[in-house]
Amino acid sequence: MILELIMNGSSASFAEALILILLTLITAFFSIILREYVKDRVTVKLGGDAAPTLNPFARPIVSDLFSVAILTVFSGSWVKAKNPGLSRGKNIVAALSAPITNLLVAFVSIFLYDVLRLIDVAIYTNTESHPVILIWISIFFSTCVLVNIAYAIFDILPIPGTNGGIILSCFLPEKAAEKFLSFDKFSYIILLFIIIIAARSGVTAAAVDAVADFMETPFVALSNLLFPVQINY
Repeated sequence: MILELIMNGSSASFAEALILILLTLITAFFSIILREYVKDRVTVKLGGDAAPTLNPFARPIVSDLFSVAILTVFSGSWVKAKNPGLSRGKNIVAALSAPITNLLVAFVSIFLYDVLRLIDVAIYTNTESHPVILIWISIFFSTCVLVNIAYAIFDILPIPGTNGGIILSCFLPEKAAEKFLSFDKFSYIILLFIIIIAARSGVTAAAVDAVADFMETPFVALSNLLFPVQINY
């Protein structure tokens, strides 16, 4: 997102841009922690080896910080996936739980964002002004939406080191799967290359917007039904 801000320009002040960057960093970091916690919980439930915790200092913090930095700069994200020692079917379930968690967080954030929008419309109808606090809270939830959708998209890519890679390996013959997963040490480079190309070409933004628009459709319909008055932001 920093890259997009620099390349595309913005009418926001330096202070506003800094706040947006900090919001993205904070949201990205805690989204990682929540996602990995849920995956570890699912892994334990399935009989695998994991240590669920919401304590960021008890996790591989360097990998998490790398993911946050990549997300902030290139609008993509990823934390190196772990092999929990499960059967193939259970491995797929555990791997899917991570991006699904991100999508659920994004869905809840969209709901809260639209609730705030309805409140803002009601206030504007009576006062013809938009409360600043509501605007910034709305920005926070919109950041949660974008960050978590980006996490889900990049984490499901079928490359070594991601949960998508783990899912793909479950459909390969055993020797082919081991060979595929052995490229895990190159996964940072592979993903970084993909993210840079996707960010520069606009693919990331287009994909995130498409998913967000799809998830927001029912809330927009409800909003238009309850508040047919169009408000310009």
